[in-house]
Formats: sequence, structure tokens, C-alpha cells
Amino acid sequence: MIWRIHTYAATRDTVNAPKQIYAYARATVRVEKRNPILMTVPSAYFIARGTKRQFFTESYAKLTFRDYNDFDVKSINRITNIPGAHRTLPSFNRYMTPTIYSETLIGNTILSPFHPQNFRFYKYKIGEVRGDTIELRFYGRRSNTQLVRGNALVDYLTGRVIRCNFRSEYDMVHSWVSMEMGERGASSLFPKNCEALFYFRFLGNRISAHYKSNFGLRNVLHREITSELNDPLLMAQLRSDTLDEHEKEQYEELVSSKTKQDNEQPDTIEKKENWVKKIFWDAVGNNMLNRIKANFGQNNQGYLRINPLLNPLYMSYSQRRGFTYKIDIHASYQFGGEKELLARFRSGYSFGLHQFYFRVPLYYYMSRRKNRYVKFEFGNGNHVSNNRISEAINLNALKGGRDKYVGDPANINEFSHMDSRLVFNFDINSRWGFQAGVLYQKYKAIHPDFFRLLDMPTQYSAFAPVFELQYRPWGWSGPIFTADYDHGLTGVNQSNMRYERYEFNAEYIHHLNRLQSLQMRLGYGFYSHKGRNTFFLNYENFRENNIPGGWNDDWSGEFELLRSENYDSSPYYVRGNFTYESPLLLFSWLPLVGHYMEMERIYVSWLDAHRNHPYFEIGYGFTTRLLSAGLFVSNGKGNRTIGCKFGFELFRHW
Repeated sequence: MIWRIHTYAATRDTVNAPKQIYAYARATVRVEKRNPILMTVPSAYFIARGTKRQFFTESYAKLTFRDYNDFDVKSINRITNIPGAHRTLPSFNRYMTPTIYSETLIGNTILSPFHPQNFRFYKYKIGEVRGDTIELRFYGRRSNTQLVRGNALVDYLTGRVIRCNFRSEYDMVHSWVSMEMGERGASSLFPKNCEALFYFRFLGNRISAHYKSNFGLRNVLHREITSELNDPLLMAQLRSDTLDEHEKEQYEELVSSKTKQDNEQPDTIEKKENWVKKIFWDAVGNNMLNRIKANFGQNNQGYLRINPLLNPLYMSYSQRRGFTYKIDIHASYQFGGEKELLARFRSGYSFGLHQFYFRVPLYYYMSRRKNRYVKFEFGNGNHVSNNRISEAINLNALKGGRDKYVGDPANINEFSHMDSRLVFNFDINSRWGFQAGVLYQKYKAIHPDFFRLLDMPTQYSAFAPVFELQYRPWGWSGPIFTADYDHGLTGVNQSNMRYERYEFNAEYIHHLNRLQSLQMRLGYGFYSHKGRNTFFLNYENFRENNIPGGWNDDWSGEFELLRSENYDSSPYYVRGNFTYESPLLLFSWLPLVGHYMEMERIYVSWLDAHRNHPYFEIGYGFTTRLLSAGLFVSNGKGNRTIGCKFGFELFRHW
């Protein structure tokens, strides 16, 4: 019977399944206890203030399917008494469309007991038998938030899940979900009705919620809706079941409020607005404490997303940089067809190095489908120093000259670093592509007066045409090989650094299944020529990420304990990085602590460069709903032999 359940989805015809269905949903959210910390929870800002403690929402939407577990939701009519008609606690909504036959139940989280890849994580027991239907009970082989426990009513002959109930605890959300699946064909792979209870606790805040959804409804509007409506009277026609007494009271208040608002004169509405509340709470408070997502443009072609500006959860720590506070802004604008403009502003301040970092890439896509774009990027890097600069200082210093300068001898030869590049990317097909452009880098002395005293340059700059050839033997689903070449020219915009550099890189993420992967990266680079003033050259494919992101951004393919100056000044490098990632790997077996282990990684990295023959680094990392942490050990060679790194993951997936 378990085999029939695991293979049931593969026996259904999803090719001829309906591509669109309509759905009705409603939710009641109760704020049982709250304090100012609730404002820092993404999207909870709107229910964290004011006197109202109970909120009611109804919606009618269209679902467009690409597959039974891959779909888009477009809201047609939505009414709510949440201030400003905002959406709150969106992570609750994901539980209303569980994909029980996929490897994961909720998005890319929570392992489904009805998928063959997860058989080793669950235990099953037979309950009551009623003719051709059997009650199946399931629970995890270990206590972990990635696993659920519950029961299902199963058709013994086909393996179809008729009804299913489960409870889970993930990302601080306790849920009890009950669903009835569709009856035949592809519809039997998707819920017909779903009901859920939620409970959320965070630092003294308590929120409970009751959600209910009905799917596979007929479209009773018989007309195309281009923008979301806010019509309580229309919702009464679209509602697929009846409200209870308490929900009726909430709905009648919404109707009364909407009618009153429609009958008021515009001048009266403006007089009643509290401008202090609007500016301080809605503008300043919302922008500072809540994640902002907005569309703009005549037809909503533009999109803007800003992470909270004052959120202590957007911090990370590494032994090299200390604490780093980050800000991340995304923006895009579609011009129609396949043309699109993308921009991102990433910045961070390292409290350990006392440096502010930023990086701004700007993409203009001529064709998103063919991956053809122009990219302009500028940003900064670490303060750099070089032993050759110290040698040059000693050779050029006049007797007593250095004594006349008052400065900090610890960073007397440090230079700041800025770079910008303009490249054009053209993919010939899914296998071959190339890039061509220019790169400009500038290094300025932190203490220019000292270098002027010694009659030495206070800045160095490099201008270079850059070229890259890309080869993907199996398309975008396989490994990617790149060959890069750049040649420094002098005399262009005061550039005074001449060099010739080659780099070769191969990287591949082999997905063993949806949540398990083997990540591999190999690289080789060298300089065939270096001029006299090339003090500060750095490699392009092998460099530090100064603005570290979350677990999936940069926790693989880097050296955590190795300082960049150890390989930047090397005439060559050969390196390899291997990472194995899997849920429920090692520490998830531990009592208490193992309950919260969501994903684990094992790292192995090695490098051969000048004065590093060879350098090895191994590590272990894990992620939980609160933070990600890693412990790394190296063979030394003048570097730290042990170090750690962690970053906050709290609410990252909300």
C-alpha cells in the first residue's frame, strides 16, 4: 500500500489537467498577547499596534497551474479589516495548499510522508480498516521540525489519499492541517478543501489563527478582472459556504465600514485623517520595521522590495569581519516582451574591520529567455595592503622623513578599493555564451599625506578589457565551465597598472533530490605578465564576498579562515571546494537540540598558491529557524586554525 501511495502521482494524467481553477478562502487572526517586538516580525507590523486584536479576511482568487505542485495565485476580490488592507503573516497561507505527493509539503520545507524519497524518515502504522479504505498513521523516526505526524484515509486499491490530517512545528509556526483531496484525475493530487489552525509565539507575543479554503470552484463572475477588487457585497455571492455567527459579525462590520467610506465626501475624509499617525506610523514605522514590497508604473510593470532598515535580525558574524549589518534593496521594471531592467543595492558595515561595503549591479535584459543582457556594476572591497608597498616605502623614504609624519603605523600602507565594470552577455544557445566588456579599478591611499611626503603615488588604477567564454555541456541543468581573460592597459583614465590574467572555473550543483545536493567548484588562475606598479591586483573568480547573505547565498565555495591577501598577491592559484548538503544528517539525531536542525552541511576546501602549499579547510554547518552556524578548521600556514561563522535566519522565509 505504501508503494501505491508513493507511485500514485506518477499514474495520474497531469498533461490534460485544467490549467486554471478558482478558490475561496477566509481567515480569522487573533492577537492574544503582544508587545513592541511584534513590530519586527515581517508583515506583523500592521496588527502589532492599535486597539483592534481580531482581524478577518476573505478572498476569491484564480490559480494558474504549470504542474499540480507549481502554480500562481491571482487575487480577484479581497476584503479585510487589517489596517490599510495589508496582507499579514503570509507564511500561514502556504499551509493551505500542501503538495502531499511532492518531496516537500510546504514550498521547499517539511518532508512529505507520501513521497518515496522520504520513506526512510517516517514510520507507518495501519489503523482502522473499512472495506477498501484504510487509516494510515505516520510519524517521524526522529523528533524534528522537518517532519510531521498525523493520519490519512487511503484507498487501498489505488493508493489515493482521500483525506489527510497532520500537525507540524516549523519556523515558530505550530499548525494543525486537515484536508480533503480531489476525487479523480489530476484534481486528486490537489486539495479540494483545506482547514487549518495556527499558533505563533515569539518573545512574549502570541497569535492564533483559523484558516479555511475551498478549491476547484466555478467562475461565477463571467468577466475578466484586471485588478484586485475590494467589494464585500460581491464576496457574499462568491462565498462557497456559510459563515459562523462570529464571522458574520466581522463581515457585517466590513460592509458597514465600506458603505460609510463610499458615502463620505473626499474633503471630510481628508479632515479626519491624523497626519501625525500617517507620517510617523505608516510611513516611517512601516518602512523601518517591515519588509516593503510594492509595484509601480501604469500597468504595475515595476517592482520594489526593501528589507527592513532597522532590523537586528539582518546581521551575520564571522571571525574575519566580526558582526556585519546588511541592507538589501531589489528593483525591476518590465518594458514589455522580454525586456527588463533589474537593479540591486547591497550594503553592509563590518564592525570588526570598521568598513562600509556596498555593491550595485544593474542589468538591462534585451531577452530574458535567451539570457542576453548588459550589466553595469560598481562597488568597493576590502582595504588592501601589500608587502611590496612596504619595501617601496623603505627604499623611497628619506632619512627622518617618516618621523615627520604622524599616523597609525598599523595601516600606514593600506589602500581603499573601488571597482566598476560594464559587460555585455550574449548566449548563443543553451550551451555556449560569451561576455565582453571593460573593468576599471582604483586604489587610493588611506594616508595620502605620507605618500606625498615620500614623493610616491597616492593612488593606483587599472583599466582592462575583459572577455569570458561560457560552456554548459548539458544546458543550465549541468556543470558550467568558464574561461576568463583580461589585459590591463596604461594611460586610460590615469591607469598605471599593466598585467595579463587568465582564469578558468568549473562549478556544478548536483541535486540528489529536492533537498540533498553535492556542490562542487574547481578553479585555476595565473598572471602571464605583471608590470612594475601592480601592487594590488586581485582575481575575479576567487575573491571574498564582503556582504555575506543567508545560508544559500555564500555558505559554500569560499574559504572562511583564509585572508584574501594570501592569494590576491600570488602569481597563480589552484583551488577546489566541495559541499554536501542534506536535512537530518548528523546532529538531528541529538535529543532536544536535534529537534530544530533543518539542514546540515559538510565542507571540504583546498588551495595551492604562493606560500600556501597546500592549504586545507574543512567545516561543518547547520541551519535552524533562528540562525545558521558553521565551525571550520584549517592546517594553519600563518592563519587561524579554527574559526566560526553564523548568521541570523529568523523570518528569512516569511
